[in-house]
Amino acid sequence: MTDPGPEGEYKQAFIQRVKAARIAVNMKQWQVAEALGMPQDRYKQYETRSLLPHHLIGRFCIVTHVDPEWLVTGRGQKPLKPIHVAGGSPIVVRPKRKSASRAA
Repeated sequence: MTDPGPEGEYKQAFIQRVKAARIAVNMKQWQVAEALGMPQDRYKQYETRSLLPHHLIGRFCIVTHVDPEWLVTGRGQKPLKPIHVAGGSPIVVRPKRKSASRAA
């Protein structure tokens, strides 16, 4: 049974984006689960009925190469753009964070 209302709609859309991100990088559930440090059966819940916990979103986005904004809101770019370096492997560019200024 699905949750009614906007919260239920958001939850279902988020769950669909989690699954779409994994499929886009051609990974199996067990591979993502291993990268996140959990059993496959727990990860499977995040593609079927539960929201991915906030503390795993960053790592999940790195593993699946998706923009955190897209994962959470559905807006923005889905994949992070890789930068190819001559003679090296691609480097993934993540959205810039505002740096906190430190008092001396």
